Amino acid sequence: MKLLETQHVDADVDFYGLSLQDADDGWLPAMFPEGFAQRQFLSEQPGRIDLTSAGHTQTVSFDAEIWSGPAQVPCGEWDESATARIECRSGELRLWAVAGGPAPRSIVLPHPSATWNVRVRCRGRAAAARACRVGVPHGLEQYLAQFWPG
Repeated sequence: MKLLETQHVDADVDFYGLSLQDADDGWLPAMFPEGFAQRQFLSEQPGRIDLTSAGHTQTVSFDAEIWSGPAQVPCGEWDESATARIECRSGELRLWAVAGGPAPRSIVLPHPSATWNVRVRCRGRAAAARACRVGVPHGLEQYLAQFWPG
């Protein structure tokens, strides 16, 4: 399968939470953070994927790869990895913090009104957790989300 595009967003995290949510939120039964639980790294809700961060308040580095088919497993060491499916009717996913709202930039998918497979990986969690105890780190916790048509 072929990597079509990579997009980057710096996203704020607060209260250990971050979500990828369809920009067309009118059809969603619950908006983030409603139903957000910090029990696991990734959880699925209709039209959104919730992620639990290792740090309370920080800015994370978030890369999204768009693939033509099943994504190649990324190289390197990762602290967390999970897969999910997300329906995105608008073709645009916004990154939301629990209290801080959406990031200024979105992830743009090439096919609106589609269901996508996504693999999310994260690294730098221990360093981010330590740094969050004394400040508001930027870019220590790094996310990679790989999307391909479902």
